[in-house]
Amino acid sequence: MHSQISLSEMFRSYEQDYKAHMESVMFDLLKMSKDRREEADKNFSKVSDELQQTEQCIKQMELEASTLPGSYKKELMETIKQYKRDMAKVEKDFKQLQLDQQEDSSREKLFNDRQINQALLKQEDRLIRQTLELEAAKRTAYLTEQQANQISLNLHSQSMTLDNSIRKTQYIREDLGESNNLVKIMKNRIMKRKFIVYGVFGFLGLCLAIAIMSWFF
Repeated sequence: MHSQISLSEMFRSYEQDYKAHMESVMFDLLKMSKDRREEADKNFSKVSDELQQTEQCIKQMELEASTLPGSYKKELMETIKQYKRDMAKVEKDFKQLQLDQQEDSSREKLFNDRQINQALLKQEDRLIRQTLELEAAKRTAYLTEQQANQISLNLHSQSMTLDNSIRKTQYIREDLGESNNLVKIMKNRIMKRKFIVYGVFGFLGLCLAIAIMSWFF
């Protein structure tokens, strides 16, 4: 009788540990279902350890109950079966919570990946747009340089034309100067010839006058 009482007390001790672990596990599962994923992840290992300890308590209860005789053993075994069913339900809830958290994590990862991809696409579009703008700026700069070169060539050509015109004008002025000199020379020669002719006519008139006067006197 004393042996049975001792064994029953051992069983009750493991049973109390079982109930404490189960209470802690259910509290943690309820808390994890409401916590954010980051906080819930921290409690997974804790709950897993508590479930292992709970399972160990059940095994110890089975071991203690197996040593008891008769109806007392049968009664304890029925209690242990109910504890196993309760634990199986808790383990199922724990696994479901893990799956839910994994799905949430997968969805969050997918969402983050989508955001990253969108950010990368935006960055790629921005780089393409900047590249196109740079190419357009290069083309504009090239066309501007070509126009500047063409304007420079036109200015040089116009400068050469102006220089030629200035030189031609100088030549014309020089020719006009020479022509003016020739005209002056010709005028001087004509005047000299006029003076000579006038002198000859005057001399002849004088001679004629002398001859007439000599004739009459």
